[in-house]
Amino acid sequence: MTQARATLERLAAEGAGSPFDGVIFEYTNPLTGGPAMPTIACYIQMLSPGEHTQAHRHVCCTNYHVIEGSGYSRVGGRQLDWEDKDVFTVPTWTFHEHVNTGDRPAFLFSFTDAPVMKALDLYREDAKG
Repeated sequence: MTQARATLERLAAEGAGSPFDGVIFEYTNPLTGGPAMPTIACYIQMLSPGEHTQAHRHVCCTNYHVIEGSGYSRVGGRQLDWEDKDVFTVPTWTFHEHVNTGDRPAFLFSFTDAPVMKALDLYREDAKG
């Protein structure tokens, strides 16, 4: 986590980030440069204190593990509060957004079946509004 944290903090300082995910990067397979596994992509993201991401949805299912931090995610209109070591799932094609309510950065690890959807040319994303 030390290297991941340093990378995310550097990217944040450079102004990188997504309005939907905060500062995020994908873990890749060092041999292929592709997803960590042929059918599973893995990510780590950082939400700054007070950050509220924009709602969006995609055709893949995403499972989250809260490494550290506190906040909530609104998933399909339902608020899911989270803190260190919690896990939650965002089902396929469900609008979701994340909010860091803490006074320190929040770090979320996630894995998703996006590589399968992309290989089948079924991957889609949509922003709310």
